[in-house]
Amino acid sequence: MAYSGPAIDTHHHIWLRKDVAWLADPPIPRMFGDYFGIRRDYPVEEFINDVKPQGVTKSVHVTAMWGPGRALDETRWLQATADKHGFPHGIVCNTDLADPGADAALKAQKQFPNLRGVRQMLYWDSETVRQAAPRPDFCNSPDFRRGFALLEKHDLHFELQVYAGQAAYAVELIKAFPNTRMILVHAGMLTARTQAAIDQWRAALTMMATLPNLHVKISGLGMYSGGVTLPQARQVIRDVIQIFGVERTIYGSNFPLEKLHASYADFFGVYRAVLSEYTEAEQRAVLHDNAVKFYRL
Repeated sequence: MAYSGPAIDTHHHIWLRKDVAWLADPPIPRMFGDYFGIRRDYPVEEFINDVKPQGVTKSVHVTAMWGPGRALDETRWLQATADKHGFPHGIVCNTDLADPGADAALKAQKQFPNLRGVRQMLYWDSETVRQAAPRPDFCNSPDFRRGFALLEKHDLHFELQVYAGQAAYAVELIKAFPNTRMILVHAGMLTARTQAAIDQWRAALTMMATLPNLHVKISGLGMYSGGVTLPQARQVIRDVIQIFGVERTIYGSNFPLEKLHASYADFFGVYRAVLSEYTEAEQRAVLHDNAVKFYRL
């Protein structure tokens, strides 16, 4: 039976278009394709209207990447939004950990009570639009490692966003910082539906899942496929749970990017259908309880 209790969405964005550099004119090529439908304001009121009817009672906002020099402005705006509207309950900020000023930047971010963690995009593959980091092993560069060490000091977790081909580099990073909690974003970003791509992705997750300080987020499943279908979501979610276990798997939507292809009701309905094959306690863990623990909500 499908779970009908409270849920927590641990990966979404809200924004005013004027604040987000990559939503400005002219549009630029993005790894998720045409994004005309989200090149507009997506305010917290619309997000709440999307999620509340689906039983989402809390949320975590992951940085929408306002642009250079704007990270603190984004967190300040999000905290003010949360203070006024009740959402989001957790905030993940953007910080360039390779920057010499990373410690001061994190201290400034920590003044906001809803701050929970940091995302710095590390994904890289051979396609130019899929290169957020300077190189595939950037996570093991001395400058990045120096900044990464600050996360434990500031009691912040890290949102790890890499492709399957970077798994070996990610494992080095995760092993080097066993006391830093991390979560693998978008279920490791499966980019294609070919058997070869799925096999490589499964192997990557299996390699990373051996390290207990890494959790995984089943978010953004439609990012490379123009939306989520039940068979596709079932394959990814069941594989993730088989590899990481129920206790380390956490739900996130990636709205409004997923809104390019589906309403929240339709999107979440697919997740509910897949997870209905598990016990009620397992469903509640993935959709609620694990998020409470990991994000301290």
